Amino acid sequence: MIYLLLSIFCTTLLILAFKIFDRRGIPVFQAIVFNYLSATVCAFLFMPDKTSVLGGEVLSSAWLPLALVLGSMFILVFNLTSMATVRYGVSTASVAMKLGLVFPVLLAFTIYGEDFNWLKLLGIVFAFAAVILSSLKEEEKSAEHKSSFAILPILVFVGSGACDSFTQYANKTYLSASGMEEFSLFLFIAASSVGSSIFIFQFATKKAAFNLGSLIGGILLGIANYFSFLFLLKSLATISWGSSVVFPISNLGTVAVATVAGILFFKEKISKTNWLGLGFAVVSIILIIASSGFVETAKG
Repeated sequence: MIYLLLSIFCTTLLILAFKIFDRRGIPVFQAIVFNYLSATVCAFLFMPDKTSVLGGEVLSSAWLPLALVLGSMFILVFNLTSMATVRYGVSTASVAMKLGLVFPVLLAFTIYGEDFNWLKLLGIVFAFAAVILSSLKEEEKSAEHKSSFAILPILVFVGSGACDSFTQYANKTYLSASGMEEFSLFLFIAASSVGSSIFIFQFATKKAAFNLGSLIGGILLGIANYFSFLFLLKSLATISWGSSVVFPISNLGTVAVATVAGILFFKEKISKTNWLGLGFAVVSIILIIASSGFVETAKG
């Protein structure tokens, strides 16, 4: 359980960091690139046994291609989300991203044979309602909300769900006992390689300039990003509730904590609809935990 709470905490830090970047005018993509470079360094430094990496044995691991693909997807989905935010606003992009949890939840029941009961189903239904209600904001539509970009929210939804699903598959197939640190390292190597290549091209063609704030912010962001992903993997491996419980609670917990933090630290105002969404989130978490036998089955 402690790993899940730590993952929620670290993910909340990511969201708050992006709020700070926006307020200080820090280029987000550049910060994302430095974030993955920082996360790569963290993954190597905090690896308990570096011999498999330094000796090259890890290169023969069955999970390596998956880690490289997932890392590349991570940074691509990050950028699709930022594009959707510009075109459609924070609400639409946020809902599209968070509703991606439907993919691992459905896979948990249909492919991985996790326990199903009506209380859990009701909790998941409340989870979807909570995500939508807590993300809705009153925003004016801009002239840039063009039909030609209508595909962006769909890509964010599918991309986010695919990332969660591949993470779920990696846990179920390769990482239930060990290899989480090594997997995280190569995932971040792939993400930083893709991001660095794009940034170098932008810099060489003078479409982007180096920003010191992005470097500093990216380094701090990378630390939180590394632990957020690692703790999520450890949650999936050590909590016997199953991924059909971990993913909804992780998403809802992040929404709730981030909202409260936004009120406390950024003086954000939330509507009655948002409060209703938070209420749904609390009910959903209670139902999901109750359906999974919290006292008897939680290991982490």
